[in-house]
Amino acid sequence: MSHFSIGSWSFHGLFHSEKMSLFGYLESIKYRYRLRHADIWNGMLLSTEAAYIQSIRHTLREEGLTVANLAVDGADVWHDDPDVRERNHQKALLYLDIARQWGVQTLRIDLGGKTVDMTEEQVEFCIKRYREYAQVAADYGFRVGPQTHQAPAQSPGNLKRLAEEISAPGFGVVLNVNRWLTDKAVGDEIVAPFTIHVQFDRAFVDFKGSELLEKVKLFQNCGYQGCWSMEFRGGADEYLEIERDLLDIRQAVGLAG
Repeated sequence: MSHFSIGSWSFHGLFHSEKMSLFGYLESIKYRYRLRHADIWNGMLLSTEAAYIQSIRHTLREEGLTVANLAVDGADVWHDDPDVRERNHQKALLYLDIARQWGVQTLRIDLGGKTVDMTEEQVEFCIKRYREYAQVAADYGFRVGPQTHQAPAQSPGNLKRLAEEISAPGFGVVLNVNRWLTDKAVGDEIVAPFTIHVQFDRAFVDFKGSELLEKVKLFQNCGYQGCWSMEFRGGADEYLEIERDLLDIRQAVGLAG
């Protein structure tokens, strides 16, 4: 059975205008879109205090919702400043524990860095840190890794090297489909075998036609069993625009079998 979700960042316009909270997002996921999986961006959290985190946990349980992905801003593995790296590390540890409490399926902790090229120091540090995170994730039944929306993580070669050298079942990539700075024609194909969460955005859904179906088949052929999630970036008319994109993705997955 295929599972679908909507990244909560898709509602950032409503959120920033104070017309939607995280709880409103969860309500919309279940009752408006009739989905069972949430895809939560931590920018919607008002706090990381224990009581607030527990209230979200209770809501997830009461509504029968699973968190397909928890996307964390501000915990990048690499930063040129060691003090910032350590602060980010402490934030990552906090969210690893939140992921455990919520029973998430995947957790996004970004790679960090500003350029596609990575130094050997950067690569070795990221391998070490992700191995640590992947062990924690595996211990609690989820997976963790970077998302393809920062320059170093928009190189499939960088991600392939990390995946091969980390070589841990708890590690994988949160993939924004077709969002590459290098190897654009084959990036998705290179990364598909270790992709743990797939997100499609409006640009791909709208303008690629039958290629959407071919992408779904690519991931299925590589054994992908995670959620098919969509992220709308328009910031206006979000309820209706999201519904349209979600329908396109559902149809493509249905056709792919």
